[in-house]
Amino acid sequence: MKVSLEWLKEWCDLPSHPSELADRLTRSGTEVISIQNTGCQIAGIVSAKILEKKLHPNADRLSLCQVDDGKGTRQVVCGAKNHNAGDIVPLALPGTVFPGGMTIKATKMRGESSEGMLCSAKELGIAEDAQGLLILPAETKLGVPLEQLFPGETVFEVEITSNRPDLASMDGLARELGALGVPRKARPLAKKISRGKEAGWKVVVADAKDCPQYTLSVLHVRTGVQSPDWMKKRLVASGMRSLGLVVDVTNYVLLELGQPVHAFDADRIEGGTIEVRRAKAGEKLAALDGGMHLLTTEDVVIADEKGVVALAGVVGGTHSAVHAGTKKVLLESAAFQAGRVRKTARRLSLSTESARRFGRGGMDPSLVEMASERILQLLEECGALEKCEGTVRVGSLPAPKDNEITLRRNRVEKILGLKLEPKDIETRFLALGFHAKGDGWVPPSWRSDVREEIDLLEELIRLSDLDKVPSSLDALVEGQSAEDRADVRRRQLRNFLVERGYFEVLGGSLVRAEEGMSVQLSTGAGPEVGAYRESLLPGLLASAARNISRGQTDLKLFEIGRVTSAKGQEEMRLALLVAGFDQAVSWQGGEVKADYFVLKGIMQEIADRFCLAGEPLALREATPAEKKQNSLKSRLWIAEVSLPKELALKTAAYQEVSNFPGVERDLSLVLPESVSFAEVEKAIRLAAPSEMVNLFVFDRFRDTAGAKVAKGFLSLGCRLQFRSTARTLTEQEVGGWEKKILESLATRCQAKLRGVL
Repeated sequence: MKVSLEWLKEWCDLPSHPSELADRLTRSGTEVISIQNTGCQIAGIVSAKILEKKLHPNADRLSLCQVDDGKGTRQVVCGAKNHNAGDIVPLALPGTVFPGGMTIKATKMRGESSEGMLCSAKELGIAEDAQGLLILPAETKLGVPLEQLFPGETVFEVEITSNRPDLASMDGLARELGALGVPRKARPLAKKISRGKEAGWKVVVADAKDCPQYTLSVLHVRTGVQSPDWMKKRLVASGMRSLGLVVDVTNYVLLELGQPVHAFDADRIEGGTIEVRRAKAGEKLAALDGGMHLLTTEDVVIADEKGVVALAGVVGGTHSAVHAGTKKVLLESAAFQAGRVRKTARRLSLSTESARRFGRGGMDPSLVEMASERILQLLEECGALEKCEGTVRVGSLPAPKDNEITLRRNRVEKILGLKLEPKDIETRFLALGFHAKGDGWVPPSWRSDVREEIDLLEELIRLSDLDKVPSSLDALVEGQSAEDRADVRRRQLRNFLVERGYFEVLGGSLVRAEEGMSVQLSTGAGPEVGAYRESLLPGLLASAARNISRGQTDLKLFEIGRVTSAKGQEEMRLALLVAGFDQAVSWQGGEVKADYFVLKGIMQEIADRFCLAGEPLALREATPAEKKQNSLKSRLWIAEVSLPKELALKTAAYQEVSNFPGVERDLSLVLPESVSFAEVEKAIRLAAPSEMVNLFVFDRFRDTAGAKVAKGFLSLGCRLQFRSTARTLTEQEVGGWEKKILESLATRCQAKLRGVL
């Protein structure tokens, strides 16, 4: 919401520095997200009169203008078409620097001298769009700086939270500032406008739940009356356009009081009845936003005898809109059910000022009548109101009950950590509009968000200077919960995978009902979310398909997320996918394809680093059916593993680095293909001494022809590293260890040295 400080000054005595005011609001929970200055902020632009205008001799689209800036005549080349001799326009003199860095210089354009530039409203920064030059009033004096003619003002952009609809108005913000210590000004009492007793119109509300209160005032207005400049200026500063007096007044009251009001042209309404009802299937509305909207039976509409004329609380229709020739106005001020307005606005993507206010809910019920009366007052002040035939009223919002909320004094200091005297508490609540009752406080009609004691405590703390609130730790509160620790471990797991070149996929837990490995929900959230996933793999394969279709064929993906079983039990899982090349070709080495062993290796690293026990749920190549479902042709390998609730992290143990040299032994073994490396490693470690510090494979060879290695056998190159922290190893003892290891390999794995066949 945009807030003009010039307008706000009518309500409050504001501090001299806008930043101070912005800081007070932000600290109280109403964030000021930007501070802008409107008007012309460019030095060197003055008012000037066009004395003569003629075509440029060397350019059809340019004109030569002789202009007088009060200090003499100069020639300026101009490309605009909307000016004539005698007009007063803005002139940027040579040396003027615009915000984008452009500097005006005396120059020649197509052979003719130009000593300056004539400006549009957009170039001056006082309009978002403009056609041609800005034509100033005829009485404007020459040589006046544009900063004086368009001084502008300071505008706050304020973020209104969803629970504070009372702040979406000048009145509400002034009330809030009063509670923050900014003195409020006394507002003059406007006179009561007389209304006739017979409006001559009928209002029918089909369901009081959709529209608890509806008022319709019948007004006669004079045509040709323009909106006053002060009103236009405030609307523009608030981000609105001037659209004629009647519409401007309704928008002005919306910004002033926070109550949306709509005006219909009575002569464009069929019959003498206004009906508030649900839309019928297939009904449409040509709305003021320019769209043709197809309505559903969930939408609440305003209708005449012919059909829909407006979407209740959202947007009006073009057919019933007021215009320059409107003489009779139907003024609607009502209360609509927040959920209905919000649902309709969201479905049709209509984010109007009215929908944003009604959609929040919790609006002050007294605003319905107050806004209607305020519009009559403004129309009369502007000289446009001829008479009010009367007002039809249907329903009423119940007055807020005096629900006392008990405030225990001992809880104030315990929860807030701040000691407040009873007088301080009373001062703050009275400033907010609360009144005392018994041992507690009753919130005002515009604060429906305050319902219990903790809400009262929140009001007290947000009006306090948080810099003066002491910091302390509660000894009874645990520093970190089990869920916090689990979240930290999962983040460490994510970092672990990212460091190894994997990219995280963020998939939704809700999937299509027909998707494989999913549990169907009894009540789906929509056509695309009718089931809960049983596995992360389908989503990971779908992500891979999207990447591969866009040329990203080398993939290393992972996802950490929740899945559910058919019995409704949830668990956290990790899924991985690799495809294409694990390492691309480079000058240092050839390319390495991603395969089963790449995936198995990272799974073993994860299991060791994060203490995962048990076998993975999946560690395999994607099946033809899975690839067909996702239109995949390349080979992919996928894995999935359950993550425990308390994911542990293996702490590296300290190992002393030996000062003595190590010894290496390479064993080139020949063994049956059916023997796994796990069996080979086990056989070696069973016979190896504690001095064996490392074991790894450096070669694996299979000869399909059987020339170098017999068929059914393979050659495995293993490197053993020995080192002692107490002494230098001798050749004899290393040779003895090697002999025992070979005997163990021969017995358990039928392995022999390759040279001894």
